[in-house]
Amino acid sequence: MMQLFSASQWGGARMTLMAGAVALLVAGCGQQAGEEAAASDAPVPAAVTERQEGYKALGASFKIINDQLKTDAPDLTAIVPAAERMNALAGQIPTWFPAGTGPQDGVKTDALATVWTDPEGFAAAQARLADATTRLQELAMAGDVAGLREHVRVVGASCGGCHDNYRVEQ
Repeated sequence: MMQLFSASQWGGARMTLMAGAVALLVAGCGQQAGEEAAASDAPVPAAVTERQEGYKALGASFKIINDQLKTDAPDLTAIVPAAERMNALAGQIPTWFPAGTGPQDGVKTDALATVWTDPEGFAAAQARLADATTRLQELAMAGDVAGLREHVRVVGASCGGCHDNYRVEQ
């Protein structure tokens, strides 16, 4: 039988083999960790991004209106388009919550699963907001500052109705 390694060479070869095995093991763990990280960093569904952007725009428009109404001479040229935008966005809300975009689906979202498990309740809350923003737009277009000052509370309560029941507590 032919000897492949001398005793002194075998020690070096054994170390090389062990180093290679350790390198493969570490590389495999790194790959698995990378795959797990990639899974947790999975792209957010487009519908989630759309609803986040929609709610940010809704909030920004409401802020414009509230800020104007806190002044002595509210600028209706700022209020009217903000009210129109709020009303348009409120009507889009039902399209922002398609199946497969909730926390029960493993999606990172501030929406509670009750949006999908209580669709009638969520639809009713959304309808209240849509009604409130329709009236807000009407008051803005009529230039009724006193009516706007009173009605923003109704709009705020409509927003809060969803936040309280259908959104993670902030």
